[in-house]
Amino acid sequence: MLNTPKTIGEPGSLARLGAILQSLPQVAVMLSGGMDSAFLLWACTHFLDKKHVKAVTFRSPTTPQHELARAVQTAELLQVEHIILNTPEMEDEKFTGNDLLRCYYCKRIRVTYMLHNMDELTATVLDGSHGDDLKEYRPGMKALDEFNIISPLLMAGLDRASIVDLCNSYHLPFTGYPTESCLATRIKTGQHLDADLLARLDELEEAIRLLGVSLVRARYNNGEIRLEVRPEEIPVIIDKRADIVKIAQTMGLKPIALDLNGYGEKVGDSREILL
Repeated sequence: MLNTPKTIGEPGSLARLGAILQSLPQVAVMLSGGMDSAFLLWACTHFLDKKHVKAVTFRSPTTPQHELARAVQTAELLQVEHIILNTPEMEDEKFTGNDLLRCYYCKRIRVTYMLHNMDELTATVLDGSHGDDLKEYRPGMKALDEFNIISPLLMAGLDRASIVDLCNSYHLPFTGYPTESCLATRIKTGQHLDADLLARLDELEEAIRLLGVSLVRARYNNGEIRLEVRPEEIPVIIDKRADIVKIAQTMGLKPIALDLNGYGEKVGDSREILL
């Protein structure tokens, strides 16, 4: 395995990360709108001359618009060249079939498209995976290995907690970036991915964020919508119930329910109330 990690979270991780990056003459960071790839991009600018650093962001119907905006903001903040590629995964039936290997297909399609459409790309491509990703089912990481994409955070032994600590130590704004995932994860596995539906779910989530919620997932299953928010923000959804129902109805998204377990608090079957 190319990205063999050191002991996760042990002292000296930043120094090891620096040594890894300094061994690479030019790098292109796969930049999403999340904390991990933003920190990796910062580390590249910290250890390398910025003229040798690029950021590459993928845009498609699966990309939340606010995540794309945050990627643009991050690249501007760090003053690095930023390339945005419109990727074709929605044209691939294996991907839109939405089985358990969806993330693997997507990653393969995106990386293949990047390599074929950036002839001038002589840089080493870097990914923001870290130690905690080894604890989860991440089929996309198999595709990274197949293309020899390097994950320096993982190789240096960094996990999410150590990345947060380093961001705080260097007064980086990235810890405020909420956890994100592609819009395809909103559709129950096995149900076909549709660009129009993904756009409506993205629009609904953005509208709910504007009501005062920091993180929201609008899950779709056979015509029904289930909202997940942080447990402490459930009262906001209850208070704004009428507004949310009206917004969802204008988008053709109903019925709509709220998961009372809250985001990240799965215990057995989901507990819901209809909004």
